Amino acid sequence: MSQDEQTFDQWIARARTLRQQGQNKKAIEAYRQALQLSPDSLEALNEMGLTHIHIGEQNEAIVAFDLAISISELDPKAYSNKAEAYLTLGLFEEASRAADEGLSYAPDSSDLWAKKARALESMLRIDEAVEAYNKAISFDSCDPETWKALALCLDAQENWAAVARAYRIAGGLHQKRGENQDAESCFKFAEMAEKSE
Repeated sequence: MSQDEQTFDQWIARARTLRQQGQNKKAIEAYRQALQLSPDSLEALNEMGLTHIHIGEQNEAIVAFDLAISISELDPKAYSNKAEAYLTLGLFEEASRAADEGLSYAPDSSDLWAKKARALESMLRIDEAVEAYNKAISFDSCDPETWKALALCLDAQENWAAVARAYRIAGGLHQKRGENQDAESCFKFAEMAEKSE
């Protein structure tokens, strides 16, 4: 079968394979081919945008995410990805705005709350970041990375008991996943926080 005869699903599968192989430019081209067949595919736009971020093409990524948002403003993924692009550029106000925009449509998105928290933390608005991380955890308490990020903010506040608790929870979540090295380091941080009390 020639490349011209490939279906949307085949192009997406090809793009993902190329991405896994680290052939990001070719993956982007495959996503573009898929989008010619299905221009409204949020999946293709989001994945293509993330590939752009991976190779440092944040502005192209933002274009892809904006296009996804224009197709469906109710889909939180594009807002979250757009916030990520801004975070990697060090544009924290813009990242926070992208997260807020998404949260206006999906107020229970833990991913968007975590992106907002990262932006606030980067702007050294630690109290607000703690609040946003707690909001993220209230919607999804199973991500150890969110707990560790919260622990770092609590550390900045010198709230040692809360730091220890957050690290212990993160460690337990890593253990459940069989990520023993990560779990071990979380438990060590928890002990250090307990000794600081």
